[in-house]
Amino acid sequence: MIRAEKFTAFREVIAKYAPVPAEPVPGRAAKLALPAVPLTESASLLACAPALGVAVASERPLTMEELKQDFGFVLYETALPAAGPVLLELEQVRDRAQVFLDGQPVGVLERENHERAIAFTVPRAGTVLSLLVENQGRVNYGPGIHDRKGLPGKVLLDGTELTGWTSRPLPLTSLAGLPFAATTTTPTGPAFHRGTFDVTETADTFLHLRSWTKGNAWVNGFHLGRYWSRGPQRSLYVPAPVLRPGTNEIVLLELHAAHRTRTVDLRDTPDLGPTEE
Repeated sequence: MIRAEKFTAFREVIAKYAPVPAEPVPGRAAKLALPAVPLTESASLLACAPALGVAVASERPLTMEELKQDFGFVLYETALPAAGPVLLELEQVRDRAQVFLDGQPVGVLERENHERAIAFTVPRAGTVLSLLVENQGRVNYGPGIHDRKGLPGKVLLDGTELTGWTSRPLPLTSLAGLPFAATTTTPTGPAFHRGTFDVTETADTFLHLRSWTKGNAWVNGFHLGRYWSRGPQRSLYVPAPVLRPGTNEIVLLELHAAHRTRTVDLRDTPDLGPTEE
């Protein structure tokens, strides 16, 4: 159904219950297109974590709810006692945990895939184990409605419970104070990437994130939403009021690997993924 037919169909239904104006279908609003906006500055999430949230020490990992946090991420860290091959087991993952040793990524455990264990080799005694856990949304019905986020259960290393943790809430409600710096190489691990673009007039547009993997996007401090290469949606709507005449800022938090050119496109049409007729 084309746009005018949709408008007419909705108006006919509403008219059964309330007065409606008889004006013609409004014209299409102007859209903004600006290809290949470079994101030339970066800041490592793990290195910048102290600027984003205050760590809380405890014997076991604390849930988001215990940290008085609604959404976002929690960064859990502890020191491993000895070098050598180990098996790390998480009693519960809520909802996606990225695993790091001294800041280097070693794997991902996802709740939806029922993944709770990962094997790796600890390079030295005292290596810092970091678990960046993302809240991907809450169950809002049935017996699972009390859907605690983070790491609600025990964390075992070769069958022995790991203790002595810090739990750092990362709600990402503000990115102020991040130490962005110009970079020529792609940082290892999760990182914020920033770029700017100029417009003379504002208009609706769509942020396309081809070749980016998974993360969050902001324009002028306004959180547009999350993106994921698995789709189906491959663009985010940018409302005109979010933009301003002059210089505008785009920030991406890429959780995995940014592509080599580190650019994004602003286009006048969305990409909502495959469609079926």
